[in-house]
Amino acid sequence: PLVAALPPRRPGRLQRHLLSGEFDQLRDFPIFESNFVQVTRLGEVANKVTMGVAASSPALELPDLLLLAGPDKENGCLQLLGLFPLQYVKLFVHDENRQQLKVKFTTGRAFYLQLRAHPESRESEFGQWVRLLYRLRFGSAGRDVPFTHEDLTPCDSEEHTEEVREEAVLEVRLLQDMEARLDPLISELWGL
Repeated sequence: PLVAALPPRRPGRLQRHLLSGEFDQLRDFPIFESNFVQVTRLGEVANKVTMGVAASSPALELPDLLLLAGPDKENGCLQLLGLFPLQYVKLFVHDENRQQLKVKFTTGRAFYLQLRAHPESRESEFGQWVRLLYRLRFGSAGRDVPFTHEDLTPCDSEEHTEEVREEAVLEVRLLQDMEARLDPLISELWGL
């Protein structure tokens, strides 16, 4: 019998926010999420963050999306700050003792998140993130996006290659715009 990699949990803040109706396309995604604080490399607290991972399709074996949310500066309510394909993001354990993760985008931008959980469940919850990161890294057979079905053979025409190149440039620009929203030095979205 198949056993879930992560035990079922009641919906967290991010899942409840997505269920509120504003994000119809995301409402049915199962999400693994936790609350974190963004910290500097030295461990100084910068912002509150809720991070989650989700699979955009039931056909996927592993999550393929990263969701980042934070409190609205005006009313403190949770707001979705970014939705990133995991093929453009790498997640690492930065400091196991401090229960910190490193989030690094393919553009080179990186930030650090320290788990913020109840003391009784903090170690277990961080362990779930570590197991998930291991599966994302080693359970996907070397592919950026871990599909469970056979990948289609790409078309080799020049038109297709140019189209793919243009799409990649556009995706990088969009990713850079979203990253700028996550930078506490230039964004008003962040606040404690």
